[in-house]
Amino acid sequence: MPDMNDVVRKYLDKLEGIIDIEHDKRVKEVYKKVFEYQPVDELPYVISDTSEIKDNDWPSYRYNDAFADPAKMLLNELNGIFRHVQAKDYHPLNIRCNYGTVIMPSVLGMTYKLTEASMPWSNHVETREDVQKLIQKGIPDLEQGLGKTCFETAAYYKKMLAPYPKLNKAMNIYHPDMQGPFDIIHLIWGHDLMYAMFDCPEMIHDMMQVVTETYRAYMRKWKKFTGEGNEFTSHWWFYMKGGIMLRNDSPIMISPEQYEEFVKPYDQSLLDEFGGCVHFCGRGTTFIDSMCKSKKLYGLHSSQIHLNDKELLYKSTSENKVVWLSVSKEFLPSVPLKTGVTLYK
Repeated sequence: MPDMNDVVRKYLDKLEGIIDIEHDKRVKEVYKKVFEYQPVDELPYVISDTSEIKDNDWPSYRYNDAFADPAKMLLNELNGIFRHVQAKDYHPLNIRCNYGTVIMPSVLGMTYKLTEASMPWSNHVETREDVQKLIQKGIPDLEQGLGKTCFETAAYYKKMLAPYPKLNKAMNIYHPDMQGPFDIIHLIWGHDLMYAMFDCPEMIHDMMQVVTETYRAYMRKWKKFTGEGNEFTSHWWFYMKGGIMLRNDSPIMISPEQYEEFVKPYDQSLLDEFGGCVHFCGRGTTFIDSMCKSKKLYGLHSSQIHLNDKELLYKSTSENKVVWLSVSKEFLPSVPLKTGVTLYK
């Protein structure tokens, strides 16, 4: 078996040789203009299908194997970058510690499980008494669970990239999948959370406070370690204004009133400090308009636009100068386009 560090170096040599620093600078300049609603010659786009890229010589590993080996995780993270560098689209140079949605639940004491080949899933508490115990403990050790693993993996990335001038300068290690406060509490609490909103709302607020402050503390520690600021940062396949990407997948299941009470204030607390964007899966019609009015929210990403009202998405984002991120061409609004939109094609 070859030494994995040697394998990593082999492919880093390859990637270093084709990186175009000037192109990466232009990519970031265009994104900055889009987020400032300034005119651009071309909306920033990312190509979804890179299968026809000429050079496909890059290794790929099963998720579970990469989960247990930072060398394999680094190569998996750079797999797409290798193709987008060749495509010269608007994908920024970035990688993450890819441990899925269970990072924050594990920091807060939850166990998790891996399936055969997909991302992990968090185990949840058994009773509301268990939730009360977590509330009483307050902010936990930030290096508990996968919290420490993320820092160790990021340190490995930095070590391996250090000898490569272009990669070391241009590659961003963006923050891992921290989810959003309400998503985290849902992963921890389980389905009983939906009943608890009626039975014991104050307990939810107490737990949301613990989760939000743990989130804040972890993000501060992360940014200090990686050097990532809050003005403009990379995330996924775009370069975004702000320092944080919140996830709001669970709020699609609750009412507008519940969103206003249990979700928005805690998201706003984090946006106040870090600024950034919000992602959600599913149909977000109940909260899109309100969400777009959040202070220091700069972008909105919906992964399933076909489930949503595209005119509402465009109206809410454009009126509030929020960028509508990664819009497929078939869902472009019928009105003349301004900046404030990025494409995924």
